[in-house]
Amino acid sequence: MVSASQGASANKADIVERAVRRINRQENLIPDMTYAENAAALLVYLYENGVHDEEELVELALMAKGKRYDPKNGNFV
Repeated sequence: MVSASQGASANKADIVERAVRRINRQENLIPDMTYAENAAALLVYLYENGVHDEEELVELALMAKGKRYDPKNGNFV
């Protein structure tokens, strides 16, 4: 039996992974690992803070254009 926290963790990982794949396909990010890493970090942050819709996650990460998000001050750098 899978615990609720393990199930939620797996669900988060699945959604974030699918969103990263979609962003990579749309933006052709294979050569730009910094963009991909920043997008993945933002997706995890957004998911952990209540954004669970895959479409919305992809849209928000694409709007960030690969910039790193600093949650302490809310800026993209």
